[in-house]
Amino acid sequence: MAIAAVQFALSYGLYNQELIVAIADSIVSNSIFALFGVGLWYMVRFSGKQSKGFIKNLTYQITVCAFTIVIWQLLSFSILRTLFDGNAQYVSFLFDSVVVKIIIGVLIYSLLISVDFLILSFEEMQEQAEHEASLSAMLREAELSMLRSQIRPHFLFNSLNSVSALTLSNPQAAQDMIIKLSEFMRHSLSLGTETMNTLQDELYHAGLYLDIEKVRFSDRLKVEKEIDNACGEMQLPAMILQPLLENAVKHGVNTMLTICAIKLKAECKGSKLIVSITNNFDPDAVPLKGTGTGLNNVNKRMSALYGRSDLLKFGSSNEVFEVELTIPGKVVE
Repeated sequence: MAIAAVQFALSYGLYNQELIVAIADSIVSNSIFALFGVGLWYMVRFSGKQSKGFIKNLTYQITVCAFTIVIWQLLSFSILRTLFDGNAQYVSFLFDSVVVKIIIGVLIYSLLISVDFLILSFEEMQEQAEHEASLSAMLREAELSMLRSQIRPHFLFNSLNSVSALTLSNPQAAQDMIIKLSEFMRHSLSLGTETMNTLQDELYHAGLYLDIEKVRFSDRLKVEKEIDNACGEMQLPAMILQPLLENAVKHGVNTMLTICAIKLKAECKGSKLIVSITNNFDPDAVPLKGTGTGLNNVNKRMSALYGRSDLLKFGSSNEVFEVELTIPGKVVE
């Protein structure tokens, strides 16, 4: 439209063509090129995806440019001459302006092709970015699935060892533990491939785990909970609390002959959920060997979901070990 306006101004103002003639000359000439421009867009989309060398591409574009301009000039010249055949001045102008219009046509063609290639490049960059984002999401999901899959066998092996020991010393306790273990695994399987879960459901799942451990340790395990009711529907990674509690049991109750108190606390701070688990331990006890799956697993899952490595903190003081887990409001997209 801008080029058509310039062409009209030149024809009418500089070459003194009649108003209707200048309008017709501009509209016919540029409308035909605009139609060719649509075809050129599809040509660019096709040729842009073909692997060609620079020389081949240059030859291809020169050929298409020459063909486009020749057809454009023939069509516009024929239509305009037919419309104004009786206007000798204009017909003479058509013949005299052929070279100028060819040069303008080459410039317009170059402009259209450049814009088309820019659009195509932008689309390809968007497609590549979306593809990379999709691959990144798939890799993150695969990593999360792998990390979650480690929780069940890790806990299951420990529980089966406990059941094996209880069958000899306390068969009734072993039976109770198997029933509770069955409920725990049923609930775990019901989560399916869900990445996130509500705090309320996580606490229920954690409660099942602690019930199993209470059967195992009886009065030696004491559990205290301090839960902010306003946090019940907040989202956190599924099955994230159980390995933290398992760590507290392993390095707390397992190392003590007296009562071990495990305290689970959850509170909301703005859009964040803060969960802390504390347990007392015997500093003189021989440290238990382990694979380090629990806390490592949690830290990796949090990093994969939220893109941060500072969300899990732990340490000990005054014979109390504390783990603090911070759940941000949003996961990484």
